[in-house]
Amino acid sequence: MEKLPSGGVNKPVWLWWSRAGATEADVDRCWQSFLRRFDIEHTFRLFKQALGWTKPRLRSSEAADRWTCLVIAAYAQLRLARPLATDLCRPWEKPTEPNELTPARVR
Repeated sequence: MEKLPSGGVNKPVWLWWSRAGATEADVDRCWQSFLRRFDIEHTFRLFKQALGWTKPRLRSSEAADRWTCLVIAAYAQLRLARPLATDLCRPWEKPTEPNELTPARVR
């Protein structure tokens, strides 16, 4: 088993598949999707907490669609602005390279 950067040991990941006859490509897609869920969950958390996606009380679905488009555009701008941002880390945080800053840190 490979060691993690923290010195710990990787534990096996158990995934469940409900369909019979899974191909090797199906299994690969399943575990790769599982690994990407962390990124997706944190993106939605950023949308909600830092960018205020769920704050406004919109009365129409059209307004909600427009607001969602604005939040996604703001997220894209934060991703594009990474090389321009400087990391203002707290004293207990490790400095991060500009090309590795998260959108929340760029904000």
